[in-house]
Amino acid sequence: MKTTVSRVVVSVSVAAALGLTAACGGGDGAGRDGGGSSTSQAKPKPKSDPKGSVEGEGGEGGSGSAAAKELRASLVAKGDVEGYSVGRRERSKLAAVSDGAPANPTACRPLSDMLAAATPPKATAHAGRTVTQESRRAEGGATDVELFAYDSADGARDALRDLRSAVKSKKCAAFRAGGMRYTGVAPRSAPDGGEEAVAYKIGSHEESYVRRHSVVVVRDGSTLVSFAAKNFYDPQGVAAGEESRAAGGGDVPGSAGADEEPVVPSTVVDAQLRRVG
Repeated sequence: MKTTVSRVVVSVSVAAALGLTAACGGGDGAGRDGGGSSTSQAKPKPKSDPKGSVEGEGGEGGSGSAAAKELRASLVAKGDVEGYSVGRRERSKLAAVSDGAPANPTACRPLSDMLAAATPPKATAHAGRTVTQESRRAEGGATDVELFAYDSADGARDALRDLRSAVKSKKCAAFRAGGMRYTGVAPRSAPDGGEEAVAYKIGSHEESYVRRHSVVVVRDGSTLVSFAAKNFYDPQGVAAGEESRAAGGGDVPGSAGADEEPVVPSTVVDAQLRRVG
């Protein structure tokens, strides 16, 4: 079982100790000086239930509100991105029960909130979907897209400011939120788009795996749009030399080197920003 799992390591950035490297690009996470092309994801067969709960295609908080309905209408949809399908978000059981949980330290919560299928405390609603490359052998994989509505542009601006501060804070390099443990937080160069943007990388730990995320958050008026490309990393398998670069086979689209990183596809960012703009 261990060998099977470790063969599905996917492209991502890794630090030597935690499987997360400093990202390419020299931005501080607050700029908009470059950004994203493709992302890779392959889901390993975990030691226990890997999928857990599955979020509905709407996946929204405050689902009966006008704000939530507007967000659902603004989400990227089927046909918006050539070569990609749009569907429901899958959540592990641990991630699902930890969504929206307070963080320790408290100031780090914005980092985990941008990955959650829950409405942050200062937002009025949210909605989310997952955009996935249709070709199993294509470069790139799945990207979670979340929209967060705020009462005003100032409210969204303040939320992005808090996120930017958390990205830069040494206290948030490793933190907990609910049952989730996050490590390897570091700023990345944010792409152009919207009125301002923040980008960072972060790893969430589940059993012996690290689920690694490359995150881009863009503000458009009173809405924050979060894009999170992700994949799995098995440190023990890589250390044992069990990593495979063979494409295809089994239930995964192929695996790649552990020194590669997930990248939010610019095509997905552009398509979603056209919907909210």
